[in-house]
Amino acid sequence: MTDRPLAGYRIIILEDDYYQAHDSKDTLVEAGAQVIAVTATVPDIDVHLAAGRVDAVLIDINLGRGLSFDFARVLRRNAIPFLFLTGYDAGMLPEDLAGSPYISKPADRARIVAGLADLMASQS
Repeated sequence: MTDRPLAGYRIIILEDDYYQAHDSKDTLVEAGAQVIAVTATVPDIDVHLAAGRVDAVLIDINLGRGLSFDFARVLRRNAIPFLFLTGYDAGMLPEDLAGSPYISKPADRARIVAGLADLMASQS
């Protein structure tokens, strides 16, 4: 990638698969993002907000020990945009999260970057 469409954005990655998490991190950093956390468990968003803004969160739906829907709702209440990156079908999203930005796995690097860039652009 030669351009950096995510330059200046602070992003959290919530992903329980080690390889997917680190590949996503490398992808986002290469696209200019500052990845402020990579975690396999739901983070305390207030801790991250106390340290600075959170521009977006890349979220896996199935975290092995549970689903991330409650965390997505917390993000929505805090007006923090998120993008689901998951192997699940979009039909699995609960009614209140239906229509949320969503990319199916496996997803190539360009789709992940484009999905987050579109998400950021829609917030402007």
